Amino acid sequence: MNKKEIDLYRDEMLERMTRLEEKHQSHFEVTKEIRVDVKSQNGRVRTLENRQSWFAGTLATITFVFSSLIAWIKGAS
Repeated sequence: MNKKEIDLYRDEMLERMTRLEEKHQSHFEVTKEIRVDVKSQNGRVRTLENRQSWFAGTLATITFVFSSLIAWIKGAS
């Protein structure tokens, strides 16, 4: 290979590396956005799951109290 071919090859490789770096940066930015979205969704899901647990616990307590009350009334008569 002569100097002209080597210089041409180096220029092509430099262009390829530049394009790859741009793509890498673009993918990195998209990944950061996705990460932020997932964090916010996880927070919302956690809140909903906590509310659901409280609701289920409240219903279980109410059911237990009323069934105990009914059993006590039935047993007393």
